[in-house]
Amino acid sequence: MSTPVTVPGSRLRAERDAAGLSLAEMAKKTRFSKSLIGMVETGQRTASADLVEAYERVLGVDVSRKDITHANLLTVTKASRAQLLAGVEQGDPGPLRKTPTAHRTDVSLGSVVSEKAAEWFRKWAVEGDTATLRTNSLSVIAKLPGKENADLVIQVLENDPKVRRLIVASEISRLTQLDWKVALQGADDPTTIPEPRKLAPKLAKGAINPKGTESRWACTYLLTRMVSVLGR
Repeated sequence: MSTPVTVPGSRLRAERDAAGLSLAEMAKKTRFSKSLIGMVETGQRTASADLVEAYERVLGVDVSRKDITHANLLTVTKASRAQLLAGVEQGDPGPLRKTPTAHRTDVSLGSVVSEKAAEWFRKWAVEGDTATLRTNSLSVIAKLPGKENADLVIQVLENDPKVRRLIVASEISRLTQLDWKVALQGADDPTTIPEPRKLAPKLAKGAINPKGTESRWACTYLLTRMVSVLGR
C-alpha cells in the first residue's frame, strides 16, 4: 500500500502545467485516473508515493525537490515558456537577466530548448551581463545532456566567483530552507552554516546524484569546505 508523501497537489499541478500537459494527457501517461489526479491536484486527496513517482517519471523532474528560499523566483507555464524561448532565440533573455529561476523552470526550459536557444544559453553562461543571467543560463545548460555541456558548467563554476556564490547559496537554501541571506553567508564561508552535521548527509547524497551537474559540483564544493566543522 502506498504511503503518503509530503508533496502538495498544487506543486504537482504546477509541474504538469510547466510541462504543457493537460489533465487528460497526464492521466494517460501516468496510468492514474483523471478524476484521482484532479482531486490530488486540488487538495481533495493526498498524493501517494506511487503517484509522485509517476509524475517524476513522466516529467523527468524531482517534484518533491524544494525550491530555494529566494523571495522572487521565475516560474513558467507552457505559454510563458514558449514566449520566453522565442525571445531567447532572438538573443533577448527577458526576465532571465534579473530574476532567479525555480528548478522546475530550468528543467522545463531544458526539456524543449532548441539548439539555437541552447547556444545563447551557453554564450550567456560565460558572457552574460549580470550574474543572475549567467547563473540562470548555467542552470539550464546543466539540464542538457552531453559532456560539452557538463564541461562548460564546471568551467564557469570554477572561474566565475559570482555565479559560484549564487549556485552554492542555492544548494544551501534548497537543502536547509534557511533564509536566502543566510544561505549567501554560507556560500561565502561554509563553516558558518548552521547544523553542518545535519546538512552533510544531504550534500553527500547530492554529490553523486546524476541529475544536475551544478548541483553535484556545489555539494562537493561545500563538503570539502565544511570538513573542519563536521567533527564538532
